[in-house]
Amino acid sequence: MPKVSICIPVHNGECFLRQAVESVAQQTYPDFEIIIVDNASADGTVRLAAEMAGGNSKIRLYKNESNLGLVKNFNACLNQARGNYVKFLCADDLLLPSCLERMVRTLDDHPAISLVSGGRLIVDENGKKIGVQHYSQTEQLLPGKEAINRCLFGANYIGEPTATMFRREAALRGFREEFSHLMDMEMWFHLLEQGELASLPDPLCAIRQHSGQMTVQNIKSGALVEDNARLFEEYGKKPYIRNTWLHSAMRKIRMAYRVWISRSHLDPIRRKEVLEKHSFPMLYYLIMPVFGRLLALFRCVRHPLRAA
Repeated sequence: MPKVSICIPVHNGECFLRQAVESVAQQTYPDFEIIIVDNASADGTVRLAAEMAGGNSKIRLYKNESNLGLVKNFNACLNQARGNYVKFLCADDLLLPSCLERMVRTLDDHPAISLVSGGRLIVDENGKKIGVQHYSQTEQLLPGKEAINRCLFGANYIGEPTATMFRREAALRGFREEFSHLMDMEMWFHLLEQGELASLPDPLCAIRQHSGQMTVQNIKSGALVEDNARLFEEYGKKPYIRNTWLHSAMRKIRMAYRVWISRSHLDPIRRKEVLEKHSFPMLYYLIMPVFGRLLALFRCVRHPLRAA
């Protein structure tokens, strides 16, 4: 059995899939399998995946007869995984050469770790570097519940599925279907209740930002707001959560911003409910219009082509 299962869930990913698989081929760690699960693509994804699988015994291709949705397709990948460790790779992202080696060594050396988070390059559609993100600036091992506290009142500092690795047995429950946007962060919380987080600050993957990714669609569907509200309602009452005044205030500011960027896609009644329960309505109506314009101006100056 391979040590690592690299899971690539894909839907209409013909443009980037080959680059993703090639980034795996360049890894310094060799003991892995690649599982590609196609979610009823309408482009040439299946043809391309079949071509790559035909010439490589490490690649297994599965095809869903119909589109299962994002979360079910991630779970389909998990169900096919055979390795001790699971490494997701979204079809539009890339792994940097030492990614598997660094993450496997960390899990092997520290049995108490349930989740590894690596630094990630943020790139545009053409692979041009935009920035770098990581959980921490130094390498750290920290209690899982401490990481949950930080992310619950902030954002997903741990990163996207491509930025992590975890033990397959700890994730047998699968991703929860009711979290269409925060399915990854809810899974990270599930894993971190079982053990520690290892933060590796060096960039180990590249996350591609483009107009077709799910984050954009989730803003339009309102899932960005709904999942954040649902996650806090579920985890905010856990006994290990430190809901200080500062934590609460920072979270409410973030929720006001999330509602603001989703405002044209939220029912007005639901928008009012979320603001009253999870934020400050006056913050939304008075501050966010000004903040939103300043942020848009900053992005336009920093990345004029992307802003256009």
